Amino acid sequence: MPKTGGTSSTRRATLDDVARKANVSVSAVSRTFTPGASVSKKTEQRVLKAAKEVGFQPNVLARSLATGRSHMIALVTNAFANPFINSVVDVFTAELQRRKLLPLVFNLKGDFDLDHAVNLMLQYQVDGVIVASSTVSEEFLEKIHVAEIPLIQAFGRYLGSREIDSVFVDNVGGGRKAAQEMLARGYRKPGFVGVSSSVSTTRDRFAGFVETLSDRGISPKIIRSDGYSYASGYALTVQLFEKYPDLDFVFCADDLLGLGALDALRFEIGRSVPDVGVIGFNDIQAARWASHPLATFHADTGRVVLNAIDMLTARVRGDAKSGEQRIVNCNFVERASVRSKTG
Repeated sequence: MPKTGGTSSTRRATLDDVARKANVSVSAVSRTFTPGASVSKKTEQRVLKAAKEVGFQPNVLARSLATGRSHMIALVTNAFANPFINSVVDVFTAELQRRKLLPLVFNLKGDFDLDHAVNLMLQYQVDGVIVASSTVSEEFLEKIHVAEIPLIQAFGRYLGSREIDSVFVDNVGGGRKAAQEMLARGYRKPGFVGVSSSVSTTRDRFAGFVETLSDRGISPKIIRSDGYSYASGYALTVQLFEKYPDLDFVFCADDLLGLGALDALRFEIGRSVPDVGVIGFNDIQAARWASHPLATFHADTGRVVLNAIDMLTARVRGDAKSGEQRIVNCNFVERASVRSKTG
């Protein structure tokens, strides 16, 4: 804010205030705060000094009209109820702000109109879109692609025919490792709890799991829900064991499903853990609680976030072609929901 006689005004400082203080033209002030504009070093120093003294902050939205860049990134998800996505959004927004980019968050939960969401992004002239979810519909991804807005899908893998960039965890490898850990602990009668096979995380985790088990002649019993939630994990595990009471292991495609499975086994089915083993995926904070120690898979969320933002900024600059996929490794985290390895 401009300062007068040692006191602050309630009015926001303007370009005129800075120009008068620096004794330069308003256009010189404007050029100083426009990236890439021509201004002498001497004038720039005078303007920056004056701006600091009067408390001037450039209007980023107004500047975007001149540069054609809003520096806004649309961050889209439909899974705020999942603690894992909440942690992802936390990391994304912090990193975007650190890079002086403005996150514009869209919650596509429920029956949110997809065309309306895309129109809002066009109206705000976002520089790009990051979809931080594997359960956002491919229809929505395709609408953004058709609108020619640079797009990255993070933590999910686009399964359609268009060239859409993505960065995701090695879910197939995690599924393979889940089967290996199961076998190494003497479990032989597995079940799998996931969501629709149209969701890439479930599809890939299940694919790796089945691939490894099929080599041993083992076929898991499968049940699916309409979303990753504790309630679904609980209800589906009850249904699974009602139909297949001799199962001794459950691989859940998400930690919320896994936590639901743990409680279903304890309180509804009457089977003890880890006599029945349970493995989840994502390593959310609740999986580390003493009351619900859940074996799971952990990936470096920060690496996924940094890759997604780096990829998006490259697309915005036009430095790379679309269709790139990057994969981040995951590691097994052993906890008390599985027994010790045999032998």
